[in-house]
Amino acid sequence: MPGAIVDSSTLIHLSCIGRLALLREFHGKVAIPPAVWQEVVEEGKGRPGAHELEAARRSGWIKVLTPKNQDLVKVLKQELDQGEAETIALAP
Repeated sequence: MPGAIVDSSTLIHLSCIGRLALLREFHGKVAIPPAVWQEVVEEGKGRPGAHELEAARRSGWIKVLTPKNQDLVKVLKQELDQGEAETIALAP
């Protein structure tokens, strides 16, 4: 299990200040859900975080994991966006 599960804001803000590696230093492995990958890398192409996240995934310290509890994701999406809902649903 990863040491941390993070959402888009965390990845983007740390990338903006050149400190994404802090996540690896503090937590070792980090997990993100597919919706966060889509928001930061696919929809955010050319923006802070996109290139850094791709590199982190290639090096193996960030993993994209799909939440198993999709019922929880559906409930959370009533109040949150997809990325936030999936991030919370990944928590043990």
